[in-house]
Amino acid sequence: MRLSFFGAAREVTGSNILLQIFDKKILLDCGLFQGVKMAEERNYQDFPYNPAEIDFVIVCHAHLDHTGRLPKLIKDGFSGKVFCTSPTKELARLVLEDCEKLMREEAEKDNSPPLYTKEHIQQLMDLVVPVDYDQKLRISDGIDITFKNAGHILGSATLLVESADGKLVYTSDLGNTPSLLLNPPDTWTDADYLICESTYGGRIHEDILSRKEKLANIITSVMESESVLMIPTFAIERTQELLHDIDDFCTTKKCDKPKFFLDSPLAEKVTDVYKKYSEYFSEKLKREHPDNDFFGQARFEETSTVEASKAIDKAPNPKVIIAGSGMMNGGRILFHLAKYLPDENNTLLIVGYQARGTLGRRLLEGAQEVKIFRQKVQVRAKILAIGSYSAHADMPQIISWVSKIKGLKKVFLVHGEADQSLVLAKKMQDELKLLCEIPQQGESYLLDHDNAGKEAETWQKSYQGY
Repeated sequence: MRLSFFGAAREVTGSNILLQIFDKKILLDCGLFQGVKMAEERNYQDFPYNPAEIDFVIVCHAHLDHTGRLPKLIKDGFSGKVFCTSPTKELARLVLEDCEKLMREEAEKDNSPPLYTKEHIQQLMDLVVPVDYDQKLRISDGIDITFKNAGHILGSATLLVESADGKLVYTSDLGNTPSLLLNPPDTWTDADYLICESTYGGRIHEDILSRKEKLANIITSVMESESVLMIPTFAIERTQELLHDIDDFCTTKKCDKPKFFLDSPLAEKVTDVYKKYSEYFSEKLKREHPDNDFFGQARFEETSTVEASKAIDKAPNPKVIIAGSGMMNGGRILFHLAKYLPDENNTLLIVGYQARGTLGRRLLEGAQEVKIFRQKVQVRAKILAIGSYSAHADMPQIISWVSKIKGLKKVFLVHGEADQSLVLAKKMQDELKLLCEIPQQGESYLLDHDNAGKEAETWQKSYQGY
């Protein structure tokens, strides 16, 4: 068994891991690099392997940093099977189509070719084989895969790959517990190797149960000051949690103001998929909403068209605007930021992870001036954050989850900036007595079933720009 890391290695985005078992090549995720311009250019580079030689792709959830280059993989020659859960298939189609539209518009402005087309997305969907949780599936002679609930977003999964070479578990992204919408991540009992995310590997989230109170206080302040609250969100999971919490607040307080806007056509479509697959929701949520009105959408004005989005400016204060993208590196939120950031009465509430190089990261770190649409914008609005809206497990949750897996010979930490991965590695070594590796981009590991300590070797390939 050989593992090669071609993305999300000492960084958070661009998930792409090549697993070779016997004569089969299996790709775990194929995501976009997100953040600085260099990362965007990396998406256009050739894959460091021949896509036509990949036999299978396994996708654990639908976020772009795990799925965003799959159509490019098709474009470059892949024609094998793709395995994921049914909700992941539907959500991936939505986010890929939305991404294709945005990238096509950018490509036209730059007079450059698009990364992929709608036809490549459809070809990808034609290759998808839906797999249920806890369904052991033989994908090739002597190779079985099984998904379990990851508690991260709808349909998200952790993965077990079994063969004569051993058992490998991959977390992809592990969910924050307790989740408002989903059941806690299921655990595995034994494995030889683990590939584990470390996005918040060095942090402890604030109490998730207090977030409603914090959100209520922020909305109340906006009401009293008759100002504007902007909430940039990811269309999947974060938006649905916010819709639920805001509806709960307004039901309790009977608030007639402020006016609430959901300025994200993608989030509207995603919410429809969530309602379609309500069997994936937590038992607690289903008990609390026997009427199946999980998100209180009637309370929000959904601005599907560009004209409706622009009309938000004319709506009187106070108002709350939920819009994408979550890291503020694109989408409708930019128009609202440009207009409302210069006013000290307004508030920007950050509820998701902000990757290095993104506008969201700069604002979170206290930038007093930013560029939006190539224009300088003064930042005078209050910048607030609620960390417990994160869909990622923090350090104690990761440690607790990993502790349930017996027989681990080695753990590979991915999906984390170096400082986060280092803290988590030390914690695992100190508390769980586990041997941890933090792979670099392009490193390859031969996993001997009897000897997991063999040194990494660098893939024999040029990585210009990686």
